[in-house]
Order: sequence, then structure tokens, then C-alpha cells
Amino acid sequence: MKESNRVRKLLIASAVVVLSIPAIAGAVPHVNDAGQVVARVSYTDLNLSSKAGLVTLYKRMKGAADRACGPRNYRRAGSLQQLRDNKQCYNDVLSKLVAKVDNARLNEIHAG
Repeated sequence: MKESNRVRKLLIASAVVVLSIPAIAGAVPHVNDAGQVVARVSYTDLNLSSKAGLVTLYKRMKGAADRACGPRNYRRAGSLQQLRDNKQCYNDVLSKLVAKVDNARLNEIHAG
């Protein structure tokens, strides 16, 4: 009986590790060859002269920055330093995405 309990515990522990690998891999920022975090957003389908189009674009930018930089909560980041790094990355990437579009009204939305 004791042997079967050990085997069962080992199998459960192995399954937990295997299932957590995608979550760990998803926390790593996407970095190009130059060492810059990469985030891309498509907005060819949006009307940037409308407030609705700009709000939609900004939401997409926030999502792209979030995916590129990893989790911004302590439990998912795993450490306080990783959390700080992820938050800084998010803010930097989001600001760069906004600046790249070069739209005054989008800059206002970003400034809050």
C-alpha cells in the first residue's frame, strides 16, 4: 500500500510540473535579436479619427504589452523583482506603441 501511495504522489507531482511549463514559458518576455521587447498591434481595421477606434486601439496595445512582458501580479510573476521588471516592461512597451502611432488623441488617452 505504501508503495502505491508513493507512486501516486510522484505521478501527481510530475503532472503538476508538466502542466505548469506553459505558464512559466508564457511569463518570459518576447525579445528580438537586438534585446528589445517585441509587441505588435494591427489597427488597419480601425478608424483612428473616432474616439471608439482610438479606445479599441489602446485596448489592443495594452493587451499586446501585457502578453509581451509577462504577468503584472505577484503570484503569477513569482518574485518581487520579476513583478517590477514586468511592470516596467509593460509601461515602456505601451508608451512606445502609443508614440509610434503619433496621434495626439491617443496620447491623451494614454496620459489618462
